[in-house]
Amino acid sequence: MKKDKPPILTFLIGAILGAIVFIWIFGINIIDPTNTGWIFKNIGDVTQHHLGWVYFRNTPWTFPIGLTDGISSDGMVSCMYTDSLPLFAIIFKLLSPVIPENFQYFGLWGVVCFALNGGMGASLLRRINPSIYFTSVGSLFYSAFFPSINRVGQHNTLAAIWLIIAALILALDHKKQYKHRFTSVALWSALCVLATLVHIYFLPMIYIVMVGYMILTVFIDKNRLRAVITFGSSTVCSVLSLWIIGAFYGSGNYVDGGFGMYSANLNTFFNSMGHSKYLRMLNTARDQGEGYGYLGLGMLVCCFLGIIIALSRLERREGRALKNIREYRKTHRVQINTFLLVFIVSFMWAVSTTVVINQNVLIDIKLPRLILGAFSIFRASGRFIWLPCMIVMTTALWLVNKLDRHSAAAAVTICVWLNIMDLRNYQSELNKQYNVPNDNYISISREEWDKASNGADEVIFLPLPQDYKTYMSLYFETAALASEDKIKLSSFYLARSDYDVLAEYADEQYRLLTSGKGRSDALYVFFTEEDIPKDTSNMTFYDLGEFKAARVKK
Repeated sequence: MKKDKPPILTFLIGAILGAIVFIWIFGINIIDPTNTGWIFKNIGDVTQHHLGWVYFRNTPWTFPIGLTDGISSDGMVSCMYTDSLPLFAIIFKLLSPVIPENFQYFGLWGVVCFALNGGMGASLLRRINPSIYFTSVGSLFYSAFFPSINRVGQHNTLAAIWLIIAALILALDHKKQYKHRFTSVALWSALCVLATLVHIYFLPMIYIVMVGYMILTVFIDKNRLRAVITFGSSTVCSVLSLWIIGAFYGSGNYVDGGFGMYSANLNTFFNSMGHSKYLRMLNTARDQGEGYGYLGLGMLVCCFLGIIIALSRLERREGRALKNIREYRKTHRVQINTFLLVFIVSFMWAVSTTVVINQNVLIDIKLPRLILGAFSIFRASGRFIWLPCMIVMTTALWLVNKLDRHSAAAAVTICVWLNIMDLRNYQSELNKQYNVPNDNYISISREEWDKASNGADEVIFLPLPQDYKTYMSLYFETAALASEDKIKLSSFYLARSDYDVLAEYADEQYRLLTSGKGRSDALYVFFTEEDIPKDTSNMTFYDLGEFKAARVKK
């Protein structure tokens, strides 16, 4: 009898292929830890994440250990609210004395993430078929997952679908007998802690799968105690981890608007949003990019093939297909109901209370303010579509595996090839965009900055409009230069902040400036020229790119 290859080999091959996929798409330059050029050439979320890390690195160690100083007049904030990947931020802050002054870890995170996506994907497929060929080729669906690729350049902490895959593996292994009684409890708890240290949005996705695991544990394994302890331990560890990194510190608002807007369209599995070489872009409602869940042409073919295989196998059995379906459901009632529960809950959360197909609103449920506020903690509900994506992909591969060995291998190979071909145009575009040298892409000249900021302790943005977060280039370019000189910022682009507190501080500083009592140790930056005070006799003005800045004359 042929002996199965060790699980670690399955994981390693998938991980190596995942890393190769990342380098093929984004190139080598992005991985260079001293190359911040790609971050400032592509101003956006990743620029915020990097600058959050820079200020976090400059902040003396304190407790909670994840606090960042100097980016808000409202006091210190957690590095999780700049989405600076607390897991890496804390590790590299510890290594700060031995790493270069100009250092970024988001390219490194990208390649690690894709390696883990591929490795975990291969490990998940091993539960279906231990064949090295099947798991290795099939892992490319997970490492070359379109939504993960879409996230790397901007908000790249969200590329970590390996966290979802790991939860699915633990759920499928509910019957597994570990050497130690509570190993499964420890694994679930560790996974939840990792989610808090990567991105908080993965935590509720893991909990949805955990609920499925608990149902299987209670009704199939008859182990109610393990289910309760798993949930309790994971919750305690999650809250403790969030507390340690400062998630509950300060007065930031945990609730934000947008629930129902940043959702998944019902066409999400088929809508490439312009990233497919073969399939055209479908219409969506505004701001539904967060619900991007395109599976790729190859996986769509795999799903279609899986449906044909399922119907064919049901018809071949004695009796009618519907009868066979009823018998199968009766035999596997708990597993099927659990599978459907996890899929439906995550899919409905992704779609939200505003159900849209293309640009047509089918259902729009108005929630009470209290309930809407609770849901708005995770306002970008469209991201939850990644869990249904993983379920659909894995189910399709499970069905294709029902073919004979050679046919299944051929089918998976052809589908993966189609997915890679479908990705070609997008890969070329991303490689040109991010595989760039370490040049200076900041429009503010260093000479002008040095003249304007000489002797300043704080950059104060005046007055603070409601839409201040839309001024990304101003904030990020100013912060990049200010961080080098250890100069504080009065406000910054944060995931969670208290606008009223920030605006009150800005208004007070503006009042002092316009009344002739401005600070000589502050660099005042104005959002528009209309914001400049009428009496400028005691001020010296500077051009910071397209914006005006002023210093009070000593």
